[in-house]
Amino acid sequence: MRKVMRFLLTSILFVMLTVTLHAKEVVVYENDFSSDDFSAFTKKGSWQVTDGMLSLGNGSGSAFLTYAIPEEYAGMNFQVDVDFFGHTSTGGILIGGTGDGLAATAPEFLGYDCFIGTNGKKAALGCYNAQGVWSGNIVASSDVVTAKDIHLSVRVVDNELTYTVTSPDGTTQYYGVTYEHGTSTKDVYDAFGGTIGLRKFYSDRGTFDNFRLTVFVDDVLPTMNEKVELDGVSFNAVGLQKSGSAVSGSGAMLTTASMQENFTAEVMLTPVGVSKLFFGMDDSGNGYAFEIHKKDETVALYQIKDGKYICLGRKNAPIGDGSYLASVSVYENVATAIFDTFSQGEDAFFTFELKLKEYTAGKFGVWLEGGKIETLSIMDSQGKTGDTYTNPVNTGADPDVLFYDGTYYLYHRISNGNNIFRVYTSPDLVHWLPRDIVFTHKPGEYTASSYMSPNVFYYDGLFYLFYAAKNASGSNRIFCAYSESPYGPFEHKNGQVPLHNVPEIGGHPYLDESGKVYMSYVRFDNGNHIYLEEVTLKDGVFSAVPGTLRKVVSPTTEYENDGYGNISEGGVLYKHNGYYYMIYASGHYKGHYGEAYAIAENILGPYTKYEYNEILTYNSAINGVGDGVYVKSPDGTELYMVYHKHVSNSIVEPRQTCIDKVQFVKDPNGGPDILTVNGPSTTSQYLPSNIYRYDVNRDGKTNLLDAFYLIKRQATSPEYCGSYDVDANGRENYMDAVAIMKKIAE
Repeated sequence: MRKVMRFLLTSILFVMLTVTLHAKEVVVYENDFSSDDFSAFTKKGSWQVTDGMLSLGNGSGSAFLTYAIPEEYAGMNFQVDVDFFGHTSTGGILIGGTGDGLAATAPEFLGYDCFIGTNGKKAALGCYNAQGVWSGNIVASSDVVTAKDIHLSVRVVDNELTYTVTSPDGTTQYYGVTYEHGTSTKDVYDAFGGTIGLRKFYSDRGTFDNFRLTVFVDDVLPTMNEKVELDGVSFNAVGLQKSGSAVSGSGAMLTTASMQENFTAEVMLTPVGVSKLFFGMDDSGNGYAFEIHKKDETVALYQIKDGKYICLGRKNAPIGDGSYLASVSVYENVATAIFDTFSQGEDAFFTFELKLKEYTAGKFGVWLEGGKIETLSIMDSQGKTGDTYTNPVNTGADPDVLFYDGTYYLYHRISNGNNIFRVYTSPDLVHWLPRDIVFTHKPGEYTASSYMSPNVFYYDGLFYLFYAAKNASGSNRIFCAYSESPYGPFEHKNGQVPLHNVPEIGGHPYLDESGKVYMSYVRFDNGNHIYLEEVTLKDGVFSAVPGTLRKVVSPTTEYENDGYGNISEGGVLYKHNGYYYMIYASGHYKGHYGEAYAIAENILGPYTKYEYNEILTYNSAINGVGDGVYVKSPDGTELYMVYHKHVSNSIVEPRQTCIDKVQFVKDPNGGPDILTVNGPSTTSQYLPSNIYRYDVNRDGKTNLLDAFYLIKRQATSPEYCGSYDVDANGRENYMDAVAIMKKIAE
């Protein structure tokens, strides 16, 4: 079963805990249409109940059935579910919208329509205008719905709506879309409203069943009038039982005294239901919570303020039945939360690491819903020592990095008339210096403002530049230029001729271990789809191998689809342990964006998307993260992802370049290794590994011989090489030898 199905379509139960805790999920209304009682609804049209199903009588156009969420649940997050059986075309879930200037009486509906489209194979999210008249689709799928019996689910969380179409049992997902309120110009509403409902065309077959509204109530800490001592730490508690070095049950506990400002707390957690680690908590219930939600298989970091849980970040994660290290740490207001889902110990990447704006020292605590914690350790926290970096490391969107002969070359577009692409160099992936303009626009069919996404590839003695540009009719094509130097200039061998005479963008090459070269492209068919094709490169000329083109990734899930459209793009390959790992950007770059991956045993597929995508996603500190490429550390022992982000959480441009470490970890359930990213990071991280930084002669030692080696090299006036830029200032000179001598003197 796909991860999103566990998140959206698990059975909704009102959980009665052994103490007065607020359950996360409350079923407010459900109707299996076993009777024709419509008293809870407002009807427009001839609705009827037949054989325990909701259907339509005689009429034309659309019929509407709406339900007002009770006032006591107003403003809470909620979810609407319904089964749609035997459909042939249009029908779906309505979600109300609110705002000033709306019609007092709407002829149809005021809000959003999450429905199956006119051929019964498309899923779509649409909108009604301020007069309650249909305004059109915000986003629609291609023909992805292949069954007549389906389940529709819509979840509204704050200003975001997530709509999924699945099989009734939730094992197959056909489509998903996440829509942030206000993204589309069709959207005239101030917020998602308190009205839900169903809509259906008279002219089409199909019946509804099992209509359900669930609201999500923020957890509230109960009064804790019991005492628990665990590993020498005193807690106020309720509903928990101690046995040896473990505490279990359904309840909560907080330390009787506040922690010091910088501290680390670790437990071994056996999660059941929802588990939380609280920190920085005051007597009013304000503070922070690190949540592990086993049923949804999500982890999240929250700020708790005046009874409201404010999400700082959320990720998907596999959560099994065992015990896992869970920890929270604060050092100089930077909070690090770890849930070691892959049992890596000290090698585990952080789950969240964020600078907290309102943190003050407070109490540590635990919330359990049937789970268990044991082996509590509270200790001093430690900051990072040694050489570090902090994202972003450079400016620029769609970064591409080439490592060649000891130097990193980063290429991206600039806005400077006919000067199109520039190269930067770095010795370590962190310290970048602007270098030459490598490609200039020449008058022709393609305008200077339309170029994008440079990808540079070294092959058989030449450097190849692939890029996209629009022609006079606004249609994108991919082109190839070449140079004998990574600094350019790149020129076309036989003029500016497109690789294929079809609309496409991208153009990222990959050299397989077989010696063959493959290219990824993005082509358009009601969205952005990723293709792979075998190609040949010779003497600056590109050509495709006939019959090898394959579509490998299409946007079908909610992290790939948003109010801007259906988008999977920027496929980049890496081979690990016999599998091809394709990372790709998910969603629109103007939205939250993200980075996902899919794997295949054969390079041309089929590719299977990772169940817990996205592996790189936005949080309260960083937005628009995606369009990544792989690159190794200077000594080749570590793997990194280079990607871009928005300049701020609210402003897209100018986008900025970031790097974060990548790991492959063992899948606890068997199968291919899992690709993980230590990010997106906005706090200090260790520099990429380079055991040869001071050992430039690579004899395994750092001594005066390394300094003499650089002095001798300088006498030849060498071209820049990052391997010898010891002080990482973008230049090679005698100061690099001085940096080595300072290192020896330490």
